[in-house]
Amino acid sequence: MELKIRAYIYLYIGAIIFSISSVLNAQNNPMLYKRWNVFNVNKVATTFDNVGMLNDGNNQSYALARIPSFEYPQGSGLNWGTCVAVTIGAPAEQDPEVVGGINPENLPYLDGTMDEGPADFWNEEHFAPYPEFVNPTVASINTDPTSWPEQWPIQLPNYYPVDGVSGETITNDNLPNVEIKFDPETGWPGFGTNGETIADQEMFSVMYGWGGTDQLGSGNANTRWLHTQLIMRGLAWKGSLYENFIVWVFMVRNPTNKPIVDLRMGIHSDFGYLPSFIPGIGYDSDRHYYDPNLQLAYGWDDDGFEENPISGGSLPPEKIAWSGVVALKMPGSDGRVKAYDATHFWKGQTTSSGSGGDPEMYYKWNLLNENDPEDSDGDHFDDDFDHNGIPDALEGGQGYYLADGADGLQVLGSDKITLQPGETDTLIFATVFGTSEKDLKSNSLRAITLFENNWEVVDAPPAPEVEGFLDDSKVTLVWGTNSEQDPQFEGYKVYRSQDNGQTWGTESFNDFDGGIHYVPMEQYDLDNGLKGYYRTLPEYAWFYLGSDSWVPLRFVVEGDSIKGFNLGHKLKHYTDGDTVSVFIDRSVLNGVNYMYYVASYDSGNGIIGPLENSAATNPDEFNNTVSLRPELQIATSTLDNISVVPNPYVVTAIWETGFSEHLIQFVGLPEKATIQILNSSAELVKTLYHDELSSIEKWDLKNEFNQLVAAGVYFYFIDTPLGQKTGKFFVVL
Repeated sequence: MELKIRAYIYLYIGAIIFSISSVLNAQNNPMLYKRWNVFNVNKVATTFDNVGMLNDGNNQSYALARIPSFEYPQGSGLNWGTCVAVTIGAPAEQDPEVVGGINPENLPYLDGTMDEGPADFWNEEHFAPYPEFVNPTVASINTDPTSWPEQWPIQLPNYYPVDGVSGETITNDNLPNVEIKFDPETGWPGFGTNGETIADQEMFSVMYGWGGTDQLGSGNANTRWLHTQLIMRGLAWKGSLYENFIVWVFMVRNPTNKPIVDLRMGIHSDFGYLPSFIPGIGYDSDRHYYDPNLQLAYGWDDDGFEENPISGGSLPPEKIAWSGVVALKMPGSDGRVKAYDATHFWKGQTTSSGSGGDPEMYYKWNLLNENDPEDSDGDHFDDDFDHNGIPDALEGGQGYYLADGADGLQVLGSDKITLQPGETDTLIFATVFGTSEKDLKSNSLRAITLFENNWEVVDAPPAPEVEGFLDDSKVTLVWGTNSEQDPQFEGYKVYRSQDNGQTWGTESFNDFDGGIHYVPMEQYDLDNGLKGYYRTLPEYAWFYLGSDSWVPLRFVVEGDSIKGFNLGHKLKHYTDGDTVSVFIDRSVLNGVNYMYYVASYDSGNGIIGPLENSAATNPDEFNNTVSLRPELQIATSTLDNISVVPNPYVVTAIWETGFSEHLIQFVGLPEKATIQILNSSAELVKTLYHDELSSIEKWDLKNEFNQLVAAGVYFYFIDTPLGQKTGKFFVVL
């Protein structure tokens, strides 16, 4: 009997599980169309999705973070973003047609493009992508046509889902058709007036408001939302004026037949310097500021000390980025910010001084910033951070919000608007970075100027396109003359990096805004009387135009080589008759990784000072940047050239290509070799097996148990088909 009862119980439980599974399978999950991609054409790199989240540093589980998450400078491995996103809110009193879900308590609506993991928001994303705008694998970006949908829709959708779960939709035949325009050359739906692509990198997505994944399964049955449509774009530019920011555009549209009353939009800005949730990083307070003139919410570390998340030790203050968001246009008649709230990720979550996790709390205390104790005069702007009832700006108070444990959060809110059926309004802002507070504000002004000038880019001459060639202790660079067609062209500068592009020379200086510049290896200046430091605009007096010394080696291409010059290699990108410049660097070490870039610069025009190209972010493409490692040819007859580079090995030496990378290299090897490494006690530490078309074999200074070796003297024994070679080297950690 007991076995029979137990069997019935199992059958009953199985039936329940099957029933729940059937319901879940019947539910539509719009987030299956969520896609990711990366902005990476300038100094700022970030992963973004097609439902409005601009990064994912994941404040609750770093293992789930998506990297890069506002990495700055790109390639540094230092990520400053926790979550940047947008919110849309409105009071409870709305026509039933413009809202979804249930709202028995008559609470305000707040829909966010952030999800619960990286953000202090107790709902999942309240926006999902329209499927017809989605690529099967990644978010759409102009630089990669394979990321686009199979066929672009020709107009914005005139329908919206009932709930996003059932698959039912509502079509509004009264909405005007809004045409999507495309770049005639590329087929990309560009941001320009006629669909032209205006930025070096652009993304595009169209999404709708819904209740989020909390509706699925046993989620929050009380979820509620506004029926809105959101058109999202991202814009990034190359060039020294624009390389420190990315612009984001969010257009909110009412797809219903009724007005949405008193709608507001907000910018959810959460950066960390550095986030406390990174494994091994302790809590360290941050500061958060607001500049009302620039409409810039920004921050930095509190004490100029941060633990290095990559290699241990600490970061110097100049390596700790300043970051923020600058509001370029807010919804509303005057386009201005109407509320600013600085708060904490987890402190006071259910009070007016904290960050509201529930939609109604976030709407009231963050988006509107009502009743905040740090708002001295009730104007919805936090301004009294020492809590004495007087704005800090009037009495010399601290002037910033102190975020304990790197958990500061800032929200910029718009004016209230009533969105009529089919009507749109726009939120535009830039995520901006700098090396100092002054540099950050200078870069913010550049974003503002670009917006106010209708995205008209002022840039240096076209960047030269460089081929690089390697020989024994020698690097040769070859580039064409396309830059010289610019009427303002003044010359070339050649830069070299020995730390994977983080710095570009052994000498550097700061301009008047705190921006860092490097002294080039070589500078070739047209002999035209324009020389010395620029004098027309005082703010560019640091820019050196050169000394009228035009001395590059100029040759003409013949076949796949250069006439009258022993290149010793075949050109890939230049053909018969092309004129090229040649630069030779003989001050290199075999086995060391180098990056080079050649910048063209102009003479300035009196409106803006001289400009020069920045380094391209992908040296594997044909652009102005190359990554090279000179090395000996593969040994074929002798082992005399075998050596260890560097010897001695010192952790801070120039050949370190990354903060966490410890490498020595055995150079001058034949194609096949077995390398045994022994310590001073003659104990075997590591065996390396070399079998490749290279004369170099790397060792990461780890033993057979993947442990970093101790400092000391080490011996090597190399066995090859050409014979044997022994030697020693030193490790200084």
